[in-house]
Amino acid sequence: MKKNDVLTLKIEELNNLGYGVGFAGGKTVFVSGACDGDTAKVRIIKDNRTYAVGRAEEILSPSPDRIAPACPVSAACGGCAYASVSYAHEREIKRKTVENALRREGFSGIPVETVVSDGRIEGYRNKAMIQLGVSREGRILSGFYAPKSHRIVPSSGCRLQPPLFSAIADAAVSFLEENRKGEKAGAPLPIRCLYLRCAESGDTSLVTVTRSEGIGEAKSLTAFLCGRFPSVTTSFYNVNDGEDSTVLGRESVLLSGPGYLEDVLCGNRLKISPSAFYQVNRPMAERLYQKGRKLLSLTGKETLCDLYCGIGSIGLSMKGDFSRLVGVEIVPDAVRRAAENAAANGVINAEFHCGDAGILTQSLSLRPDAVILDPPRKGCSAALIEYLTDTLSPEKILYISCNPATFARDARIFCAHGYSFDRVYPFDLFPRTGHCEVVTLITRA
Repeated sequence: MKKNDVLTLKIEELNNLGYGVGFAGGKTVFVSGACDGDTAKVRIIKDNRTYAVGRAEEILSPSPDRIAPACPVSAACGGCAYASVSYAHEREIKRKTVENALRREGFSGIPVETVVSDGRIEGYRNKAMIQLGVSREGRILSGFYAPKSHRIVPSSGCRLQPPLFSAIADAAVSFLEENRKGEKAGAPLPIRCLYLRCAESGDTSLVTVTRSEGIGEAKSLTAFLCGRFPSVTTSFYNVNDGEDSTVLGRESVLLSGPGYLEDVLCGNRLKISPSAFYQVNRPMAERLYQKGRKLLSLTGKETLCDLYCGIGSIGLSMKGDFSRLVGVEIVPDAVRRAAENAAANGVINAEFHCGDAGILTQSLSLRPDAVILDPPRKGCSAALIEYLTDTLSPEKILYISCNPATFARDARIFCAHGYSFDRVYPFDLFPRTGHCEVVTLITRA
């Protein structure tokens, strides 16, 4: 096999990056533009020692699960890994992804339940980071970064987000086009990104991310957008001069409004700051947290420790079920909001601490009966798991994860330290994308 060879391949799988997976000459071949069940003519565009990458040039026999993508730029954007298959099939792929992650860590007998979904696959995202830039022809454009690059794929009307976000982005492009006339052709755009988040009420926060030299332009653009869209109830500018993929710089400067959004989740009214973590699919987050509450089945007498607590949304969703709630979070603003949210919802037996979960937990002298873990995609550190199991030794650990692979890895470590779990529940908070949330209850043996 070599570059530019054309092969006829049966596509066996569809991975979470949207590549069909076939096999030829003892190698795995990742094929763009193909899905599982297809038979396709594939041109090899990259050949490595253990795998190859190809492009589907012709679908000879389409998969019975294949559909026409709803978005014209889904292939270039890469955000909707499962745009070419039915949603029913996508859910089954995600269930098998969780199953395979567990199998790789030695859990071949753990049941994985059907993926829970409310059926909504469009307009569910309450957050978007819309990139702004200048095309080679000198036109202002908005959209999303292509996979593994800083090249903007122009996109207006992303079907995963509410129409308001696209309208704001389009208005921003028009404003910048009009107000940057006369500038040197090809001059870089100091304004980098529009960071948008909305509540169920429609209230929206806007952060205009800019380089240092564009602060004045960012203020003007933000004022224009706030005047044009009354649903933008709070706004900021944020300076980010870095060259990495981090969206926000250290500080967001308030320009208008209260500096937070308010949303209702599991009956609690929550204040949400721009830098705070908040699930992008609120209705499905409610279902997920309700399942977690049912799995924990607390009596109201327990001390509950919520690690990676963010603004307190998971722990507070269980109010009335514990005698004491202790939250740990590394983002200072999120900790402040968590305390405010607890007070605003009448939860007086809650406290929140700022610091790394793996370090701070060891200094709090806790003896929790139950622990909630909702770590970032990289999962928990082995040191934290060992401290939880060998020193704190809670009876119950509710583990919520957005990465089945790191969840399965961490579950193996828990089991090596005397804990067990009997089944896993996937929840689809990110339809059409390659991501899937899981929850399970890990108990002390």
